[in-house]
Amino acid sequence: MKIKLTNILFLLGFPTLLISQSVTDSILLPEIDIFESKEVKHSIGSRLDVINHLILNNSFSESFSDMLQSNSTVYVKSYGSLSTPSFRGTSASHTLFLWNGIPMSPATAAQSDLLLIPTSSFNNMSISYGGNSTVFGSGSVGGSIHLNNHPIYQKDRQLSLNLDRGSFGKSSASVSVLQSDKFVFFTFNFSKIMDTNRFPYTYNNQEKFNEHAFIEGENISSTLALVLDKRSAIELHYWSSDFWREITGNRTIINSTAEQTDKSKRFLFSVDRKYNNLKLKLKEALLYDNLYYDDDPINIHSYSEVETYISEFNVNYNAYNFYTDISLIHTENNLNNSSYIGLFKKEKSNSIFTAISYRNKMISTEFSLRQEYNSEIEVPLIPSVSAEVNHHKLKLRARVNKNFRAPTFNDRFWIGFGANGNPNLKAENGINKEIGLDYSSLKLSNSITFFSLKINDWILWKRQNNGNWIPENLKEVLSEGVEWKTVLNTQYIKIKIYQEYNYQYNLSTNLKGISNLDASVGKQLIYTPKHKGNFTTVFTYKNLSYKVNQSYVGSVFTSSDNLNELESFSLTNMSVKYNVKTIYSSFCFSVQNVFNTEYQSYQNYPNPGREFLLQLNIILK
Repeated sequence: MKIKLTNILFLLGFPTLLISQSVTDSILLPEIDIFESKEVKHSIGSRLDVINHLILNNSFSESFSDMLQSNSTVYVKSYGSLSTPSFRGTSASHTLFLWNGIPMSPATAAQSDLLLIPTSSFNNMSISYGGNSTVFGSGSVGGSIHLNNHPIYQKDRQLSLNLDRGSFGKSSASVSVLQSDKFVFFTFNFSKIMDTNRFPYTYNNQEKFNEHAFIEGENISSTLALVLDKRSAIELHYWSSDFWREITGNRTIINSTAEQTDKSKRFLFSVDRKYNNLKLKLKEALLYDNLYYDDDPINIHSYSEVETYISEFNVNYNAYNFYTDISLIHTENNLNNSSYIGLFKKEKSNSIFTAISYRNKMISTEFSLRQEYNSEIEVPLIPSVSAEVNHHKLKLRARVNKNFRAPTFNDRFWIGFGANGNPNLKAENGINKEIGLDYSSLKLSNSITFFSLKINDWILWKRQNNGNWIPENLKEVLSEGVEWKTVLNTQYIKIKIYQEYNYQYNLSTNLKGISNLDASVGKQLIYTPKHKGNFTTVFTYKNLSYKVNQSYVGSVFTSSDNLNELESFSLTNMSVKYNVKTIYSSFCFSVQNVFNTEYQSYQNYPNPGREFLLQLNIILK
């Protein structure tokens, strides 16, 4: 690790020498990098949604969980102190999170908690549906979430202060700094939140309160980007978070005493260089994810410390309308976990990704391959082929690609009372097929996507004859459905109106039983709604804006035989925002769950009722 740190420090210092050699040879770069981001460049034939900041509250108290629940077709499971996503009927571990193109989900369970990801920390966020393991690697099976800090090289300077106060003991504060011009882009953000989360709910006709649910944390993020000359640029990214929370029980187990601390630090350095039609990009990333779980009354004290090093070198070359991409990726995971056999585990992998595409105004096609060589796991060859045809305002797109998910460290090495990992697990693999039609004009955009996703060797923890639980490659799942999205921009007199509609119909069924008595074959997977939809409307008149959001989640089964289910629910959120342009400030008043609906997205875990939030944002320029 000393060698890795030396390499990174050298790379951090090397650009300084380059800056001293380039003073007059700089130009204004566009708002994207010299390198187009991977999720955009390799989105041919697929559905990629860029999140519109108009639908966000731009507050540290707004988590990614809130955004996905209200403005996407992704199903969000909230159970106490944890919130996870589900794309197209897949599990949380089938969703890959990427921070500025770097996979950030810890290697222990390959899951990220949505509650710990504030939407205000990023200036570019997007959602890739259907997974793309060819481009992004293990875990991108159901979909991918991209959290980016893109430099914008334009003259700007501001200091922002944001204060939030809400119901059930919620409060947050954040301060951010932005300094940019044609050659430099710098941002720094510090945020802090506290939330007792003590809301009332009804159980067995009695009013109870969500107890032992306090959370507090800090978040720091920063980006420094420099234009070195006409052909070169560098970026430095940093993101750290430190959260402590009480682990709440549920409606049947109310006396929880557990506590958990989540600490993470992420460092990323990248350098771009362009030579005519040739582009080079180097990325060096170092990620630390630590989790500490304590329950003093029953003497449980566990920990997980993960250190991940990622080095990625990209080469892009284009001639006429042909584009060639080659990426070499090296990943090292070092884990120290109190629940693993031998405590310490280490794993290395090397991957090569290559793609060739043809692009013009009418037709775009791409064929890509990924081969990963893992020191512990056999990984299959991952191909992808996609195409798009454009005609006036219409675009027909299609894609067929293979996806995979390597067994997590928890799946392979866990050892504990009544449960043991299985080091002989195979990688999950699947085939994603989708076809879509898009219509786009100045005021209206429509998108419809039909998809079919089959996953083989799905890992499932199975109870053995001796009562012990062990993971095995048991399930085969077929997920089919349709997704629809419409965005409409109109104006009535002087009122600007933005409308966004999302809907998904999803049949996700188990094709293979684990025994002759398995009643789940042919049944809908648990916690997978067949119907999910939402719409958002934003009215803007001069300095005043009004937003209303309505979301619907269909019923979900809680047992694999489909005999038990949670009821469907509908939520309404509203907000009013007033901008004081003379002092560059804004006031926002929001009401979440306007009609005080009682609902559950995970059995026996209630959610807050009507919630009020007052926000003040002050900008000094």
